[in-house]
Amino acid sequence: MPENRVKKINFFITSTLFPSLSITGSSCALMCQHCKGKLLEALVPAKTCEELEKKALALYRKGAKGILLTGGCDRHGRVPINSLIPAIKNLKEKTDLILIAHTGFISSNEAALLKDSGLDGIGFDVIGDMATVREVYGLDVSEEEYTESLRAIEASGLIVFPHVCVGLHFGELRGEYRALELISLINPTTIIITGLMPVAGTPMAQIKPKPSDFEKVIKKAKEMFPETPVVLGCAHSSGKDRDEIEKIALEGGVSGIAAPTMLTIDFAKENGYQINYYGMCCGLVPGEKTRREMPSKWNNQ
Repeated sequence: MPENRVKKINFFITSTLFPSLSITGSSCALMCQHCKGKLLEALVPAKTCEELEKKALALYRKGAKGILLTGGCDRHGRVPINSLIPAIKNLKEKTDLILIAHTGFISSNEAALLKDSGLDGIGFDVIGDMATVREVYGLDVSEEEYTESLRAIEASGLIVFPHVCVGLHFGELRGEYRALELISLINPTTIIITGLMPVAGTPMAQIKPKPSDFEKVIKKAKEMFPETPVVLGCAHSSGKDRDEIEKIALEGGVSGIAAPTMLTIDFAKENGYQINYYGMCCGLVPGEKTRREMPSKWNNQ
C-alpha cells in the first residue's frame, strides 16, 4: 500500500442497532454438524406475521435501525421468509427500518416477491464443495442450485451479499475458492468472509479453522473482486484466534470487520487507520443513517 494512501477500516457493530430475529424460533430441520440449532437459541423468535411486526416495532422504538430476518432451514435448505411477506410490507410502510434476510436457496419468483415486499437485501451462504454440503449440512445439492439462487436474487433487484465460510469442512480449507468462483457469476454488493465458529454441544465444538486460512481466502477474494468490498463477517472463531484473524484481515486490506475485539480497535488506532463505526449488518453499504461513534462501553460480542 503506498505511503500516501490513507488506510481506512469500517467497524460494524450490531447489538441493539441491528438485531437478528429468528422466524423459525429454535427450530431447524437440518441440524447441521456445526450448529445443531444452538445458534438460533440466542435469537429473538418471531414465527408469525403478528409476532414479527410486534417485536420489530418494539425494537424500532428502542432505536434499532434495521433487522436481520434469519432462522432454521427446511429439509431443502430454505428459510421460510416468504411466509412473512405481509409483515415485511407493513413494517416498511410504518418505519424506515432496513430489513434484510437469510433465505437459503431461493427461486426467481420468491426473490421477486421479496423485492416487491420492500425487503432491502439478502445474505446468501455459498459453499464450493458439495461433499461439505452433504457431510456438514446433510443436503444433497449441486453447484447449479447455488448459482441459480445467486442469479435469482440479483435479477430481482435485491442487493446480495454472499458469505464464504472458512474451514466449514471440519476446520479444513476446502471449496472456499470454488465458492468465490460461483459468486463471480454475479455482481455482489459485498463479499463476506466468515469462519467456522466452535459451538458448545455440537460435534464440531472443538474445531477451529486456521487463522492463516483466512489470510488465503481474503487474499483470493480481493484478487477476484478488486472493485467489491471484502468484509470479515461477525462469525470468525473465538478467543485469541479471533484477535489474530482480525489483525490478518486488517492487514490483508478488508474494507470492514464485524464485531471487532477491543484489541483490534486499539491496533487499528495505533497503526494510523481512519476508522468509521456503523451500527448495521456488514453486508450493507455504509451510510450516514447507520454511522455511529465508538460506544463508551464496548459490548458487541
